[in-house]
Amino acid sequence: MHHEELFELFYKNVRLDMNPPGFPKHYCEGMKRFWYARFMNAYNNEREPVPLMSWAEAPQMWLAGYRENRE
Repeated sequence: MHHEELFELFYKNVRLDMNPPGFPKHYCEGMKRFWYARFMNAYNNEREPVPLMSWAEAPQMWLAGYRENRE
């Protein structure tokens, strides 16, 4: 599956309470871009900057579960 399709599947599972403090309490393009960057870093095995590491766990765990389920 293409990484864009994987991101869309992941993004369907993102809840508003998963966002960093200060994010709007509604779905918006900025939120999608934030999670897209986190997802692509996880997908490409790139290390997140230290301030964003706690938000990197969700896409990493989602991808691990997806890959394990696929096998």
